[in-house]
Amino acid sequence: MVETTVGIPIPMSEPDFASPSSINRRVFRGGFSTSICQIFRDPMRRTDCCAIACCGVLSSDRNRYLLFGELPPPLWRRLLMYLIIPALFVASLNYFAVEVTIPANGDSTSTYGNNDQKDDGDTTIKVAPLPLRLAFYAYLVFLGIRGRIEKRKTRREIMMKLYRERESARGEQVDPNQMAHYVHQHRLDVYRAHRSCSCCYAQDLPVDDNRGFGDEVEGDFCTRLWDCLSKTFWGGCCGCWCQCCSACAIAQEEREIERLTGNVEPKMDYITFEPFTDYYPAIQYLNENQIRSFVQHAKAISKLSVKLLQNLGGVLAILILFALSDIDKNFTFSNMVVLLLTLCQALFLEYLIFWRWNRFDLSFDSVIKFFACGFLLTTPMAMIFELIVSTVTELLSLVAMIFIVVEDSELVNKLQTDPKHAMKDLAVGYPALFIFFQFLNAFVIAALCEEMIKYFGYWMVVTPDLLPQKRPNNTSDQNEENEVNTKSIRSTGTGITVAMCSVALGFACCENLLYVFGYTPSQSVGLEIETLIARSIFPVHPLCAAIQSIGVCKRDLEGQRGVGLGRIIAPAILLHGSFDFVLMVAAYLQQVKKIKEGNDDDSDIPKEDGSDAVMTSDDIPTLLICVGMVIVGYIYYVWQSRAQTKRLIAMDRTAAVDESSTLV
Repeated sequence: MVETTVGIPIPMSEPDFASPSSINRRVFRGGFSTSICQIFRDPMRRTDCCAIACCGVLSSDRNRYLLFGELPPPLWRRLLMYLIIPALFVASLNYFAVEVTIPANGDSTSTYGNNDQKDDGDTTIKVAPLPLRLAFYAYLVFLGIRGRIEKRKTRREIMMKLYRERESARGEQVDPNQMAHYVHQHRLDVYRAHRSCSCCYAQDLPVDDNRGFGDEVEGDFCTRLWDCLSKTFWGGCCGCWCQCCSACAIAQEEREIERLTGNVEPKMDYITFEPFTDYYPAIQYLNENQIRSFVQHAKAISKLSVKLLQNLGGVLAILILFALSDIDKNFTFSNMVVLLLTLCQALFLEYLIFWRWNRFDLSFDSVIKFFACGFLLTTPMAMIFELIVSTVTELLSLVAMIFIVVEDSELVNKLQTDPKHAMKDLAVGYPALFIFFQFLNAFVIAALCEEMIKYFGYWMVVTPDLLPQKRPNNTSDQNEENEVNTKSIRSTGTGITVAMCSVALGFACCENLLYVFGYTPSQSVGLEIETLIARSIFPVHPLCAAIQSIGVCKRDLEGQRGVGLGRIIAPAILLHGSFDFVLMVAAYLQQVKKIKEGNDDDSDIPKEDGSDAVMTSDDIPTLLICVGMVIVGYIYYVWQSRAQTKRLIAMDRTAAVDESSTLV
């Protein structure tokens, strides 16, 4: 059944058009009260993160729901349009591809991806039929245009609401013709705001004055980083903001819709838009009465969690049938068992962290949402940001390498004639340069990007467990001053730690699947299991998330506003980066040793049995160092956690004394 427009089931407060805030508010291009480049300027805004995740799909759905009352399309339709049909196109391109032989041009041979080299120097490639390729490209263009149309419709509706608000604040009647003319005047801004990638959105300072972006708040590391990037693009792109996948425009629209509808505070889930009040009372009852039955906790989950579990079961069922069908020789039932073991490894850690020790500090419903966010949202975001950052660092590294090796004429000539062996000589002759590259990879590309993305994965999931929970006293005066907390500060801090570890476990589970099935040298089940065991020994991601939770609790519970994003993720980056740096340097030194011995991948010396093993005897020193680093990180977390627990308990006692004095 197709879901159609429905009434919004949560209370919507209309804006007070005659209020001073409506009359005197700042006006940016298009009548908006915030700049299109104001994303991440307020560190406490959670919705800005959702404008980037999944190319803003979650935020766009929420915007349309609050604005029009429209539910998003069913999940099966989105899977069909954005996953199944493109996958069928790709499979058809591979199936109907024909081999084309490209003659060698002199001494050089053209290569394209995984091509087969003929003995006579010719190159054979596979080319899909032109009509099929054109159809695939046309379908991708259709999806892009369809998404742009929906987003531009939302932006025009917001601009009309802003026009009505402005005219009502002035005490004037709204003329439909003038409003249509106003929207028509800003049609180019609407188009430019929702382009896949452009630098055409004009300078977005307020039209009434030059005071900057309006009400400034104290920013953090991410705010300053974004401010640096935005000002760089502003000055370098002819006074225009750069737009990518409509992220900034969607965030701006979400801020405006929240102001127009009065839904600033979180009240409902994403995707299903189920109000917290529909399912959270049952969870509160379980926690307050210390009910330990897993069945009861499973029955109290929200519609969103039910959908997530249903889709997980459906995907696993399809994969099992695919493995049993023996269609792909590279994915048999044995590989499916390895996949299930990878999931079980993450779920076992989740069981210990959540259900075994802290089941009443965070609900089972919230754990499902945080784990799914780590698995489905943070991993793709991390891959994209790591690709962008790695491209920048590779360009900088290339420039540095040019300045270093330019004086070595023999190496320069070899780079032109035989680049593969020249890179080996470069790796052997310039170890400091390569170790510096590994440092950038470990601390900037891997640690910085992944720890920041994991933090935002936690931050953009809003659950009622971690919101202030109060209820009135059993007294006749039922005002806010007589409300008491139903959850201790210490329990909330533990819930934050469990939530951040759940995001990290979801991220680590997806990353382990990529390493086991994507980066393993061969499709051997034994090597896949070895890779899984090697990655399971070091729970670096959940440990770094737990360390991050110390800073989050300092900021959100202890009120230390000086603790920003930089201080929250810095210890985790240090641990994560050092761990990866040791592994990368050890791998580099082993590769240099193989090159010197002539036993690298391109040598003609036959390899010994077991040379493709994931771990060898040479890895034992590296293994011991990594174990020591994990132990040091765990000791640091326990030390900081115990000190913080004492402070939170003291805050609970102070709050209890204040409540008792209020009652008296």
